[in-house]
Amino acid sequence: MALGVIAILLGIAFERQNIAYMVGPAFSVAVGANFPPLILSMYWGGLTTRGAVAGSTLGLIAAVVLLVLSPRVWVSVIGYKEAIFPYNAPAPFSMPLAFFVSWLVSVLDRSPKARGVK
Repeated sequence: MALGVIAILLGIAFERQNIAYMVGPAFSVAVGANFPPLILSMYWGGLTTRGAVAGSTLGLIAAVVLLVLSPRVWVSVIGYKEAIFPYNAPAPFSMPLAFFVSWLVSVLDRSPKARGVK
């Protein structure tokens, strides 16, 4: 429900934007939130559920926050003179952060389930 409400509010905020222009931010958020746990789950056997959730959550938060603070939203949509975050694409920052957090939480996870104990 919360994501649906957020999507509706964002749709209203961006109603005058070109749809092709809006694909970039959507992919930036997807790259920050979905790509790291997906790749790690396929190629690294040490990924735990906690690591995947933590990395995905932090990647999502970082991508959305950096996107809002970027010139694409901060200047073009909100109308401020200068953006706080100088780049239009948050993915080069949110994706490595999500990879790192997924790895770190997985390595530090000492739960019985993470160790394979039943």
